Parts: sequence; structure tokens; C-alpha cells
Amino acid sequence: MFFSLKRSCTLLILGVLFSSTTGCISSAAESRTVPSAPEPKIFRQSVQLIPSVSASVTKVQFFESGRSDIELRKKRIYQRRFAQAETRTVYTEIHLEHPQVPRRIDFAVTLVVSHANGTIFRIEEYKGRIQPDWASSDHWIGVGHHSPGDWDAGAYKVEIFINGDRVTTGSFEIYP
Repeated sequence: MFFSLKRSCTLLILGVLFSSTTGCISSAAESRTVPSAPEPKIFRQSVQLIPSVSASVTKVQFFESGRSDIELRKKRIYQRRFAQAETRTVYTEIHLEHPQVPRRIDFAVTLVVSHANGTIFRIEEYKGRIQPDWASSDHWIGVGHHSPGDWDAGAYKVEIFINGDRVTTGSFEIYP
């Protein structure tokens, strides 16, 4: 036998330590090269859902998911930067605070997503609703692709309109 058990274990441990050190240096360098997207801006705190009911936009967030109901129900990781190789659909989620209403109310939400140079990537229309027993609600609209890796790297601007009124903007970034 050329190696003793003790020497083999020592070489194995050194090999594991060496590969771990190299991986840490590589990933730390990558995170410093990608700037973060700015915080979303809320332009109108209050927006009319119907003439007698107003709502307040209190939060705008982004998350990545697939398009199936099962995937959308999983725990969401909110962020503004998404890895190109892993990203399928980016969802914009808006949180509304509103009074409880006596009946269901439907309202129009429009999402306009543009590239950094101003060209429109996608416009999505969504029929939002609030139910009588709700005092707040979350509404999400997704844009993107069915498979990961199909996004172009870069910054994307998101504008949200409720019943035609621009209420908020935000942005996210797809990085290589």
C-alpha cells in the first residue's frame, strides 16, 4: 500500500478546504460587480378604485417564479436583482390598503415594463378585485418567459397604473 489511511484522510481534507476557499473568492468578486436596482417610488398614495372607494398603495415588490399556481403559492423571495440563467417570470406585487366594501369591486391594473433605453418590453393588463371582507390586498402581475435563461441582461423599469392613473414605478435588474 502506497499511502497510509492517515495520510489519505489528510490529503482529502486539504483538497476539500482548497476547493472551498477558491469558490468563496470567486462568488465574492461577482457580487461586487453588479449594482443594485433603486427602491420603488410611490407617486400617488391614494387612488380611486371606483368613485366611492379609494385605496392606498403601500408597497411594491418583485419576485421570480414559474407560471403554475403551485409555484406561485410557494414562499416568495422578494428582490430587485435576478440571475439571468435562473430567471423565468418576474412578478410585480403591489400591496393596497382599503376600506372593507359591501360588495366585490373590480378595477383595472396596467403594468408597463421597459428596457433601460426606454423601449417597451411588455404591457400587461390585469383585472384586480377586492372582496367585501378584505381591508388590504396583494396583486401581482408577471412578465417574462416559461424557461430560465431567456431574459436579456440589463435594467428594467416598471410603471403601474390603476384605472389609468400612474401610481408607482419600480425597477429590477437581470444580471448575467
